[in-house]
Formats: sequence, structure tokens, C-alpha cells
Amino acid sequence: MLDSFHPNLLALLAAVGIAVARTLYRGALLRLGAGTTALVSGTITLASAWGFYFYTGAVERWPLPGVVWFVVVGVLGGLGSRYLSFFALKTVGLARTSVLMQTSLIWSSGLAIVLLGERLTLPIAAGTLAIMIGSILLVGKADEKLKGIPTAYYLIPLAAAMFQGLSHLFRKFGFAWITSAPLGMGISSTVATLCLLALMPFAKESPPSSWERHPLLLIVAGGVFNAQAALFFWTAVQRGDLVQVIPINRLSVLLMIFASWLFFRKHETVTSRVVIGGLLAVVGAFSVIWGN
Repeated sequence: MLDSFHPNLLALLAAVGIAVARTLYRGALLRLGAGTTALVSGTITLASAWGFYFYTGAVERWPLPGVVWFVVVGVLGGLGSRYLSFFALKTVGLARTSVLMQTSLIWSSGLAIVLLGERLTLPIAAGTLAIMIGSILLVGKADEKLKGIPTAYYLIPLAAAMFQGLSHLFRKFGFAWITSAPLGMGISSTVATLCLLALMPFAKESPPSSWERHPLLLIVAGGVFNAQAALFFWTAVQRGDLVQVIPINRLSVLLMIFASWLFFRKHETVTSRVVIGGLLAVVGAFSVIWGN
């Protein structure tokens, strides 16, 4: 169904879906909390993955190595990277975590070149660097005041970025055995959701005392966009090169900043730093797209 679309276009559509989903989540997080939001949205993604899998036709064989790789993706990408990034927010702050998480581009591209034999041209390399620097300018905040942070704590967001990069690579390994993006997404989402359910009793976040209609609708709408974005992204990874697909997908940072400014203008300001970061990200994306 999605085979007629170019992988780079699918990566861009995934970035749009992620930006819309996170903008919708923002309106619900304060009422329902991060854990509840992640659980509800993850359940929607899980149901969408399996629904699309059975709608497009089930795969006759599930080779064990492929299943194992997708299980690892669920643990590393769906749980490990997400959990560490949340933990990093508490230890090194939002700005520093967001900046260091952008290094996932380096992990993804480097591993794809070394282990998958993908070709890194000068335009792709320059575009990837521009997107990474642009994303850092977009999310970085010079006025964040956090003093006396142990140097070792900075390894937490770096580890989260590494896990994220590894999960992209392991998707490719899984697709070598199972060529169904919905199936891989379904297995990974199932593992990630089960792990999240197992950790919820140990989380400090308490469940909401009441389910308000408006925040719940925002989460459901965000979950639908997130599920669509995940399907597009998994298909793009399956059919495209990581050195192109991953940088293009990182444009979600730029699109999310724009969406936040559009809908939350009273809380978001567009500074020269944001403008420069946005321009760098856009120019970098064009360089990556035309880099072959």
C-alpha cells in the first residue's frame, strides 16, 4: 500500500505526524501525566499496527531471528531510549537532554555506514550536520540554570541517543528476515507497551483521579497521528537508507516548534536562534534528499 511512496517522502510524512502528535500531547500532559499519556498513545499505536498488519495480509512465516530483532527494537527504542530520556530530564534538564539527544543522528548514520555498507556522500553528510546543528539551536536554551551537574550524568542522554540509533539499525536487521513493516511495528509496539505496563506500578506518577473528556480526546487524536507516523517511519526504514531517512525524520523538531508557536503563541516566542536553526534544518533536508 505504501510501496508507491518514496522512502524519503514517507520519512517526511512521519515527521509531520510526530510534530502534530506531540503538539496534541502537550495539551493533555499537564492533566493526565507523561506515563498515562505514553500508555494510552502506545496502546493506540499497538492496535493500529496489528490492525494494519491483518488488513494488508498476514505473513505466512515469522522467522525467529526476525522476531528477536523486533523485540530488541521494542526494548531499546520503545522503552530504553524513552525511559533514559525521561530520566535525563530530571538530572541534566530539558535543554541539555534535547541537545544531546540530537546525537542520535551520528549513531544512526555511523552504524549504517559501518555495518550496512550505506554510502555517505558529501551532500548527505553536510545536510545531516546542518539538521543536527539546526535541531540543537531549535531546542537549546542558553538561559537554563542548572549548576553542579556531575559530568557522568551527561552520559544518560547520550546513552538514550545511542539506544535510539541502535534501534534504527536493528530494524534493518529484522527486515532482513521479515519484510513486513506492520508486523515489525506490531511486535515492537507490543513489547514496548508490555514493558511500560510492567514499570507503571514502580513509577512515582499516580493515575488520574478522573478522566476529563478534552485531555483524553487530545491523547486519542495524538495517538492516531503517532500511529500513522510510526507506520510511515517503519516503511521508510525498510525501503530506504538510514543515512537519508533518519535525518529527514528529525525535521519533526522543526515542525513541532512551528506547530507549538502556531497554537501556543502566548507561551512560545520565535527568536533569531529559532529562525537560524529552522533555516539550517530545511537547507540540510534538501541537501540530504538530493544527496545521491
